Amino acid sequence: MTEVTDVLPRLEIKNLQRAYGGRAVVDDVSLKIMPGQVTCLLGPSGCGKSTTLRMIAGVEMQDSGTIHVDGKLICDTVFRVPPERREIGLMFQDFALFPHLSVADNVGFGLKTGTKAERRARIEELLERVDLLRFIDGYPHQLSGGEQQRVAFCRALANAPRLLLADEPTGNLDPTTSDQVFAALMTLVRGTGLSAVIATHNLELAARMDRQIRLEAGQLVAL
Repeated sequence: MTEVTDVLPRLEIKNLQRAYGGRAVVDDVSLKIMPGQVTCLLGPSGCGKSTTLRMIAGVEMQDSGTIHVDGKLICDTVFRVPPERREIGLMFQDFALFPHLSVADNVGFGLKTGTKAERRARIEELLERVDLLRFIDGYPHQLSGGEQQRVAFCRALANAPRLLLADEPTGNLDPTTSDQVFAALMTLVRGTGLSAVIATHNLELAARMDRQIRLEAGQLVAL
């Protein structure tokens, strides 16, 4: 008889809350993301999507609730694993590339382990997956907006995080470029098998993910 092994959620948040000036922005949110699952956090601007991602990443603290990754507590209101040790990649709508650094140096900015040759190989691998290897020694100003966003994807994944968080990753792009860039992101995510939470208000993009979770006024609601 084959033994059945329970799979731990890649991410589990329980009763997460955050308020500003007495107004609840994230109100008692609980959810689980399984390994390899690409989940859409869907909702209009101001519904709490960005704040939720920032708390998971550790760049903002929750008022209450807990965050676990692979069954291990990474944050409550007393204990907190620093953002750089959470093995979580985070990217925002703003590409935030360093203009004075080459494409290769932007992608490899956070890479601290391995030899120089190993780091270069990792950078080349990621850029090749999004069809940008030919720009490896170029600079951000030489790229289109869609190409810059693909470089930002590669940078977020360079350290092989267990979880990727993306906040409106195609929001600044025109519809055609947005579709192309989102396809590139999904290629990267599927190719590495990591879990991802992608926040968007775009229903067409949401439909292409494994699961959709809707936030309204800081609370999860049924789709």
